[in-house]
Amino acid sequence: MTTRPARLLLLLVALLSSGCATFAQRAADVESLLAAGQIDEALKRLEPKGDGDEALVLLNRALLLRMRGDYAASNAALLRAKQLMDTLATVSVHEQAGALTVNDTLRAYAGSPFERVLVHFYLALNYLQLGRPDDARVEALQVDLRLQQQGEDSDDPPPGEVAVVRYLNGLIFEQLGEWSDAMIAYRKAYQAYLRAGVAPPPSLGQALLRLADYLGLSDERRRYQQAFGMDHWEPLASFRRRGEVIVFVATGLAPRKREEAIQTLDPTSGIMVRIALPSLVPRAQPVAEVKVTVDGEARPAVLAADLERLAQQALAAELPAITARAIARAVVKYRAAKEVDRHNDGLGLLVNIAGMISERADTRSWFTLPQRLYLQRRALAPGRHAVTVAVYGHAGRLLAEKHFSDVTLQAGDKVYLSWHWIPPIGVLRTVAAGASTHQGR
Repeated sequence: MTTRPARLLLLLVALLSSGCATFAQRAADVESLLAAGQIDEALKRLEPKGDGDEALVLLNRALLLRMRGDYAASNAALLRAKQLMDTLATVSVHEQAGALTVNDTLRAYAGSPFERVLVHFYLALNYLQLGRPDDARVEALQVDLRLQQQGEDSDDPPPGEVAVVRYLNGLIFEQLGEWSDAMIAYRKAYQAYLRAGVAPPPSLGQALLRLADYLGLSDERRRYQQAFGMDHWEPLASFRRRGEVIVFVATGLAPRKREEAIQTLDPTSGIMVRIALPSLVPRAQPVAEVKVTVDGEARPAVLAADLERLAQQALAAELPAITARAIARAVVKYRAAKEVDRHNDGLGLLVNIAGMISERADTRSWFTLPQRLYLQRRALAPGRHAVTVAVYGHAGRLLAEKHFSDVTLQAGDKVYLSWHWIPPIGVLRTVAAGASTHQGR
């Protein structure tokens, strides 16, 4: 008669004998191709296969398509990923059992709360760059709904809140002339930055002052004047006679996930127990400053979001549940090996070994997210303008430039420009060598 532990052994052997490449291997290949500037080749390495990684593959493909400037295809991938992630929010009994007996990689990837919020952000930004602000507005409303469902009324930040997403919501409502909604969104962005312990962008202060003044919120306007140290702002009527260029500059890639494992011998049974957990590996940070030059006038962009920090916070919030599942698995595998060992010493040893080898941390991630996101808003006279974005390293070294020629503005219009710069291998090696030299002093 086949015992339950023996059936578990057969399952483990089948899983371990699989010759399929892991997602981590595919991700490493894509990162190397991106560092070499080969976006099309990277896309070929991330073809969906209809497995438990489908949503994750679509998320990463979506940002590769954005890098290529194919915003419509990017949104098609994001919409499909969002549909899958929403469906996967309720984990199936089969997946739950697999996660509790084998490892977390058997769970279909549903994303962390902050990743699900960023799906709306990139959908909205794609729509804006496609000239579809009404569709972007739908995403703004869905962000509000999602964060409300995740506990916005709590004194703590709602899980997944990203301040720059709130800021983009304000831009969307302002573009559509929905001044009260824009004010609410900007106010929430300001509060989100404060909750995160990050200084809000000065351009957010200008937007709050401009709309508080227009809406007659004099007490609130005075509070923002004091908070931002601003005595002057452009009235809304004057501001609307000009257009605005809004530049988002993404740099680098999100931190890698790796496995941290501990194993110990149970002295009473002689059975090995292993627990594996994910951790984040920060990447080198070569960017010291981003500047945007419009018609010959250069101004620094502000850091609008540190996504590496957000990823660290997201993993820290999830780690208790991940650890609980790992401990539960260790108990299940321990009992399985012990039960089999009572009847067959050799088979018990095999179950123990299979349990040890199968215990893997889930290191899958939306790795094509940027490390950092910079922002600049520039109000300009209607007409044509030349825009250049420059990324600088330490000691003022120019790392890369992106030129946007013939940017055309109309009064009251907003034009969105974006660029995702990924450091070439040579730049990363220089940064690593500099860090090593500094540490050796």
